[in-house]
Amino acid sequence: MKTSTLLTLAAASLFAITMTGCKQTPIRTTVLPNHSDAGTSLASKSATPDLSTPPIATAGATDGTTSVAGGTDLLKGGLPDDSTLDGRDTDRSLFANETVYFEYDHSNVRGSEGSKADQVAGAFRAKGAGFDLLIEGHCDERGTEEYNRSLGERRALALRELLVKSGVDASHVFTRSFGKDQPAIPGHDEAAWSKNRRGEFILVLPRKLITTQNTK
Repeated sequence: MKTSTLLTLAAASLFAITMTGCKQTPIRTTVLPNHSDAGTSLASKSATPDLSTPPIATAGATDGTTSVAGGTDLLKGGLPDDSTLDGRDTDRSLFANETVYFEYDHSNVRGSEGSKADQVAGAFRAKGAGFDLLIEGHCDERGTEEYNRSLGERRALALRELLVKSGVDASHVFTRSFGKDQPAIPGHDEAAWSKNRRGEFILVLPRKLITTQNTK
């Protein structure tokens, strides 16, 4: 009888130790503000860096103009209609020096970086009619793709809020999140990561007027 009791106690102890060892840390969830999917939650960043997808080097776009492609990357829900950007040219060089950098896993704008948003707001207000502003939110390579899309969005929205507070018409400010898909610097260390956690301001030029001339 004693032997049976001891075996039962030993089995119970072993089960308790096993269950304790298998306990997992609860996953944090983030609800996106002003987003059409605000009712859903996204998984938190992994505890260990997710390096399964190597950084993608982006084509240099430090000067000249490029074309904004309409589509699902442009954020919706409480934001101006993104279809107004389709096919319009952009100037990525004008505000290149005002790129805002973020701390790891944060979307709040540091005081030292906030002045850049103020400079962008002042310069944009001085532009004539027809101009818009696009804010791109980016992250470093660590964490899941889904979480970084969410974090990039929150960073872009935080900068949009600063611009609106500085007097920029909210109907002319658009946001886009690329997550970790477009690093500014390829690399797997803090030197690269610190430059990839960023928000970029892109000036969207007025739509080109199409004129026709009858010829005889």
